[in-house]
Amino acid sequence: MKVIDRVKFRPRALHFTLYTLSFFCLLLLSPASVRADEFTHTSRHAARLFSYGMLIVDTRMGDVRIEGWDEPRVEVEAEKTVRAGSERKAEHLFDLIRIDLAGQDKEVRLRTIYPGRSLRRPFRGESKLSVNFRIKMPYDADLTLKCVDGDVRVTGLVGREQLRVNYGDVEINVPDVYRLRSLDAHTWIGYVQSDLHGLPQDSAGLRQKLLFQNSQGRQDILVRVRMGGVFVFGGPE
Repeated sequence: MKVIDRVKFRPRALHFTLYTLSFFCLLLLSPASVRADEFTHTSRHAARLFSYGMLIVDTRMGDVRIEGWDEPRVEVEAEKTVRAGSERKAEHLFDLIRIDLAGQDKEVRLRTIYPGRSLRRPFRGESKLSVNFRIKMPYDADLTLKCVDGDVRVTGLVGREQLRVNYGDVEINVPDVYRLRSLDAHTWIGYVQSDLHGLPQDSAGLRQKLLFQNSQGRQDILVRVRMGGVFVFGGPE
């Protein structure tokens, strides 16, 4: 366990929403949270997943990086990140979050399990607890992902993708543009950016979207973001 400076990936577009919200976030910081340090604990998990199977990811707080590879399994590196005044207090917070990887072969489910919420203060303490994931999965398997608050980056997949993020940026690599059958990406408040031929290059505001159809393709990608950006780029990295 160590204290770290968190390095976040970001798409190339300027985050106008970040500037809008940063002032209000500063107002919410208490003296205790300012004094807290950041601690991490990393664990690794694996499960067998065949080609054309499905990985289902359900996470609440933290960034997710997913990479396709030519192996019949899912490998997960989970980095729990907590803010605490001491290492002893950090250990207690680590124990509050569980990483659950279940299933094999045709379907694997990955989720983070947080402690039960108080009815009086349902979101108390959640900002102190997050899990960042680095995931490798079969490049031709399908992906379904839900994330409440965090950035998502997906590269090297040719299977179906369904990505839903409440607050954060989504970055998607399309390895073979000619294989893409449909792209349906919407953000309620944010930006969309793409280097795919025939799609809008860069726009921001309310209800931004990217739409693409190719009857000869085989891959379908659906993205829904409430507040944040969508960046789609084609070809190998």
